[in-house]
Amino acid sequence: MIDVKTAFLLWVIQASTLAILLMAIWWHARDQKHFLWFGTGFLFHASGLGLVALRGQIPDFVSIQTANTISLLGFSLWVKGLAALDHRPAPRLLWIPPVVWLAGNLAPFIRMEFAFRVSLYNVAAAIGFATLAFIAARAQFSSRRDRALLVCIWGGQSAVTLGFAAFVIFQRPTSFADNYFSMWIGTLAVIGFVTSVVILAKITMDRSQEQLQALVRTDPLTGALNRRGFSEAYQGLVESTPLNTLAVLIFDLDHFKQINDRHGHTVGDRVLREFAEVCRSLLPQRAVFARTGGEEFAAVLAISEPRDAALFAETVRLALADRSIPTEDEAISVTTSVGIATSSLRDADLDKLLSEADLALYTAKAQGRNRTSLRSGNLTVTVPPVREDNIQVEVDRQASRQVAILKRISAVAHKLDD
Repeated sequence: MIDVKTAFLLWVIQASTLAILLMAIWWHARDQKHFLWFGTGFLFHASGLGLVALRGQIPDFVSIQTANTISLLGFSLWVKGLAALDHRPAPRLLWIPPVVWLAGNLAPFIRMEFAFRVSLYNVAAAIGFATLAFIAARAQFSSRRDRALLVCIWGGQSAVTLGFAAFVIFQRPTSFADNYFSMWIGTLAVIGFVTSVVILAKITMDRSQEQLQALVRTDPLTGALNRRGFSEAYQGLVESTPLNTLAVLIFDLDHFKQINDRHGHTVGDRVLREFAEVCRSLLPQRAVFARTGGEEFAAVLAISEPRDAALFAETVRLALADRSIPTEDEAISVTTSVGIATSSLRDADLDKLLSEADLALYTAKAQGRNRTSLRSGNLTVTVPPVREDNIQVEVDRQASRQVAILKRISAVAHKLDD
């Protein structure tokens, strides 16, 4: 059987290789900070254990106190990496392992006794493993199954390491050579490390695949779904909604070509992004939103009745009209025309709904733009842009925008019910 120092050096080589690999991946994907923290963690862990292996060839303070502090800082960096993978700030308890080690070494009876030092290090390492398990248990990344495996591995390592700390106190070895269990514990630790790295690699690969799929389904300018993503999300909504009616809305930005011609494509792109932001901020829970081409966007809503779709469309229309979009010369306002088509969930067909919504949109544009038209069956009705008593919409806003919108929708709702 190989001696403990040789085992340390073998693990140092493996951990250093992992560190270089992970940091190289981060170098090519700087936004993936978890690779940086995991790689730096392995680098610290390897450096610390490498210094431990040099015991007798370098000053004891360096090979004991300094080396083990560096090694335990590896746990802190792994915790930081795991939190980064979950897009959460790292908890303050990440510093507990090295702090426990440093605090324990302030006591002379621990600092001078090999068994107590080994036990203290293993207690600190057990806390590090437990912290990793705690973060994994609370995390949202990957599947529940993968997270559960990590919790079991790190929780098991924590328990075994803590048990070994107690055993060392009972056995009182004076060197690594006196403690034959240390090789077995070290072997289990390496197996646990390698297994957890494999699982984390799988999680990272799954996430990369999801990100690639998202890129395929997403419009890069606005962040909205593209046509492909829209079709897939529509099917998911149909299969999951408990409501019995669907509405398709088509938004077309009014006079968009003139905006591009007068202010340039940079402003035109800004207008598209602003509109997408307005829609996303107002989108209800059971809904899909996409850019379907040029200045045209579409949404699918699961609704209880057609007026719900009209309410959403009017809310978006007025919110966009309210928004000032800066240009080099002046701030501009933009309006949109909206066409809506509805269908029962049972009879819903996306292509047919888009065609019907397009007819409604044509009506909205023909009647002056900056308004909402809704098609139901062979009937198309347009929501009045102002109330029938000719009071301006601005007054309605100051009182209660939603009440004002509902009043205008109610003015045409009876036509839909006939």
